Amino acid sequence: RPEIPDERHGRCEACARAGRVAVRLRLAAARAGGYVVKAGELSPRALRTKLHAQLGGFGGRPAVKPFLQLHDMELVLARDRLEAVRIAPALGGHEDEAMAALRAAAERTDAAW
Repeated sequence: RPEIPDERHGRCEACARAGRVAVRLRLAAARAGGYVVKAGELSPRALRTKLHAQLGGFGGRPAVKPFLQLHDMELVLARDRLEAVRIAPALGGHEDEAMAALRAAAERTDAAW
């Protein structure tokens, strides 16, 4: 898979043609236990408008990817469709909590993380 130079996150040519984009979010430990989305490349409003319904219907499990940093989560979007969710190895075993934090972030109505 040859990568395109100067492409975000080293996107390959096939992904660029298909319109796939990886959007990263950073999770943090919540005070009451579990996780909460602390920052991301998408605003909370964009996450709510674009992905709220898709996250509710997403039945897959997040894949653990070694290239992600400590508390990173990555959403792979093809145009406006959610294709995959990837999480950092440190979050392995906590997939359900990470997805719950992502769904909770998509339900936020405020405009800031």
